[in-house]
Amino acid sequence: MLSILGSTRSLLPPLLGVALSLAFAACNDGETPLAPGSDDAALDPASELASALPTPGPTPQPSPQPGPSRIIFSSARLGSYDVFKMDQYGGNVVGLTKSAYAGEPAWSRDNKQIAIVRERYDANNKSHTDIWIMNADGSNGHWARSSPFPYNLRYPTWSPDGSRILLTIEQVGKPYLATLTLATGQVKFVTLGGTGIQANYPTYNPSGNKILFVAANGASLQQINLDGTNRIKIASFGKIMACPKYSADGGRVAFQMLDGTNVDVYVWNIAQKTNSRLTTDPGYDGQPTWSPDGSRVAFMSTRTGVAQIYTVGAVGGSQARITKTNTSEMAPAWSF
Repeated sequence: MLSILGSTRSLLPPLLGVALSLAFAACNDGETPLAPGSDDAALDPASELASALPTPGPTPQPSPQPGPSRIIFSSARLGSYDVFKMDQYGGNVVGLTKSAYAGEPAWSRDNKQIAIVRERYDANNKSHTDIWIMNADGSNGHWARSSPFPYNLRYPTWSPDGSRILLTIEQVGKPYLATLTLATGQVKFVTLGGTGIQANYPTYNPSGNKILFVAANGASLQQINLDGTNRIKIASFGKIMACPKYSADGGRVAFQMLDGTNVDVYVWNIAQKTNSRLTTDPGYDGQPTWSPDGSRVAFMSTRTGVAQIYTVGAVGGSQARITKTNTSEMAPAWSF
């Protein structure tokens, strides 16, 4: 089984196999989150993580920039894992990084910037995953923080106003919800009563006032307010789930789920409380992302023997392979 805090290069292509999904089942149940550092040494001697996340007021939501929708993804076609973008049919491929060992890309809501996860070394030459920010064309690349963070930062997603990035901090194999304020580089836990919330794959809802995530044991999709209150279960099937994403209207959640030995893409309708299975191939189908109009879902599949990116109708039906290489292509993220 892969370790959550194993090799950075093995971590960057997330959920390459069932083993990594199962690794999260070994974490403590997210229903009873632990206080950060309660089992281990304090996280940060500067106490930068000590305070709870304040409850921000309503934030404006920037309109997506006009133009055709694009998909960013992580690819091994250059040897290392780098980030590329392409159109929704797999054409007009443009490289955004080179030899970066980069993955987990995420668009800002206005489609002007991209956050990715990259390998970074601290003063003790110890490797961590950290957050790299760049423009949509790959220019102006820079670390979100001026100095390396002492623990892995993963699964970035932008706040609607672009001021913060929601992510997870991996502390000794335990993932915690946190935010990174881009203006200051400050990282804070999302807490409730001073207690950190163990969770994975966090993302904002479309209005940016709630956080969707998978419980640390992988067994349920959950939602909380920005200040950690009003924690509720959205869906639970007694199976390992990962990578949830809201549709643009906020009414549906696409996610991957392990059923037996098979991982497939599903869509949960929140109001109707119905679950639809979009893929049935015996290969690994996961990492879903919505088209801007909510009509299709892009995902990664290993059905050909190597990870490639496909799209499928949001209610099932036709599937189209949009990358056609013999190297790994994964972690798609559709623009807003």
